[in-house]
Amino acid sequence: MQILILAAGESSRFWPFSEFYHKSLLKIGGKTILERVIDNLNKNEIILVMNPKTEIPENILKRKNVTIIKQEEPKGMDDAILKARNLIKDEFLVVMPYYINIADCLKQAARVKAPAIAVKKYENGEEKTHGIARIENDKITEIREKQKFEKGDYSIIGIYKLNKEIINRLDKKLNDGYNFEAVLNELAKTAGLNYFMTEKLPSLKYVTDLLSIRELIYDDDKTHEKTDIYRKSDTVFIEKTVLMGKNVKLGNNVSLKGKTIIGSDSFIGDNVLIRNSILGEGTKIGFGTEIARSIIMDNTHIHSGFIGDSVIGKDCRIGAAFITGNRRIDRKTIKIKVKSEEYDTGLTHLGVVMGNNVKTGINTSIMPGTIIGNNSVIGSNTEVNGKIESNKLVYSKKKIVEKQL
Repeated sequence: MQILILAAGESSRFWPFSEFYHKSLLKIGGKTILERVIDNLNKNEIILVMNPKTEIPENILKRKNVTIIKQEEPKGMDDAILKARNLIKDEFLVVMPYYINIADCLKQAARVKAPAIAVKKYENGEEKTHGIARIENDKITEIREKQKFEKGDYSIIGIYKLNKEIINRLDKKLNDGYNFEAVLNELAKTAGLNYFMTEKLPSLKYVTDLLSIRELIYDDDKTHEKTDIYRKSDTVFIEKTVLMGKNVKLGNNVSLKGKTIIGSDSFIGDNVLIRNSILGEGTKIGFGTEIARSIIMDNTHIHSGFIGDSVIGKDCRIGAAFITGNRRIDRKTIKIKVKSEEYDTGLTHLGVVMGNNVKTGINTSIMPGTIIGNNSVIGSNTEVNGKIESNKLVYSKKKIVEKQL
């Protein structure tokens, strides 16, 4: 099957990492997200639409089954699909570049005739990140983008089985201001669209969605070695679920639990607890640190503290006694700032999203839902909340009072 992967968008909701690369090119657990998707589609012909400014991994460039098309400006799905029109043979699948478990959907897609859309039963709040569809008489009869409506009982997953007829319609309507969804909705209302049911695939519209695909990355991992023992020594405890790279050094009283990946050339110091987390290559975790349900990228060093439900970029330097607050006191859902607006993540556990090359002093406290931009410095004894832009120095001034006794 021909598969068209669209990876040329701005990823603007994926700040701060979007300053450097498309969200699908984030390297987590030894591979970029896009590489994992392509690995799981290796028996198919892949057309990859990307921005020419993007640095494409060498591993993808060498693949014989991948053809790369350039989309200079992110003008939407319409333009991206039309860029590939000369390579399209007949029926083809359009997928997002972060559907790591996309292979599970291929059999369902193969059974239906194009044009068809992948859907699942609607769950509360999904209109924030998904299109909504109405199904009547075994056909999709209406779709709306991010809007719940009467009898719209299905969420659109973002996998489309299309054909040349759709391409021709897009080409004719593009100059009239139509977009991809409008063309499909026009077809739905006139002739009806086919559909196929699938399990929920990960959404990566917002940077905090990385935490929702952490387990998928773990389940997909074929690079690291699985631990075959529970206890390595009298002072090191490693559960059988832990995956570990080469040349990892462990201190005393280390405990590694759950669906955890430790990247190659990492150092885990004394009295460290890591559970259900992914650590990149070359990470260093110092004495007395606890890391839970988090993603730490390559070459980041952490002296000590607690990191929960967080995403920390590469090349960061975290000072001693670094603490992330990952739950509100009232236990309500946590909001983040996205493009100067508040977005309710729907999460009750969320710590910090920290960009690349951030440095923090000792005794830094991070409140739930804080986002810190790339290359910023947070001073010692500072409490951070909300959103810190890239390349900022942030610190608290405290006056020292000295009196004669």
